[in-house]
Amino acid sequence: MDDYGFVAENDYGSVSISSVYKVLVFSERGQFRIQSRFTDKPGKGQFNFAKPILTVEPPQIFLRTISASHDNLGLYISIEGSSGNWTGFHVTSAVRGGSVLQDYLMEFVSCKYSDQQSDAEFGMEVRDGQEQIVYVSSDRVVRFGKFAKKWTVARGTFVDTYYSDVVIDTSDFICVSSMDRGIMWFANNSQYAGITILDGGVPVLQIFNQKQYLDRFYWQGSDGFFLGVPVCKFPIERYYN
Repeated sequence: MDDYGFVAENDYGSVSISSVYKVLVFSERGQFRIQSRFTDKPGKGQFNFAKPILTVEPPQIFLRTISASHDNLGLYISIEGSSGNWTGFHVTSAVRGGSVLQDYLMEFVSCKYSDQQSDAEFGMEVRDGQEQIVYVSSDRVVRFGKFAKKWTVARGTFVDTYYSDVVIDTSDFICVSSMDRGIMWFANNSQYAGITILDGGVPVLQIFNQKQYLDRFYWQGSDGFFLGVPVCKFPIERYYN
């Protein structure tokens, strides 16, 4: 910490808010459907934010399944817009087998870094050394509940599956923002990678990786890196539009 600034710690001594690090806060919640036109084709889902997110960094999108036409669901997500003007997201999905069209009702929560002044009459603002807002007391800070950091891998000829070490509740929202087919995902080892959030009708957290090269996916850790996926609860009485 610098000689001057603001720090707030939680009951466990971890820094929750500071004038150095940005704070992830609630932006919007809503529902959308993932549907397919054909049983042998991917499903599609899309949502436009009520207001664009103006941060340089893309928002973080958390998903949970409300109802499902199949007992499994794998997907990847793409954020729409560009830096300083994020407008929404779309989802591409896949299921295993069956002759039923995809039809999933999903709930999402979008989160962003705190970036705007409050219009409340009273409150507190914290700014960094460049006078940029990093926290406003009217923001609803994201409370992380679980992190998937330990994985077991089942290797296939073309697709590897990574099983997380966390149990997912029906009320949990899984962060899916890292599963974007449009980026070079983990050392260019993937043709594409996605996340499975429903398996056997039960919420899960798994990653599937269609391989491009062998033995270059550093999921087990390298130079201090560990693959981590946050899982949160967003009770409606606190996180609402």
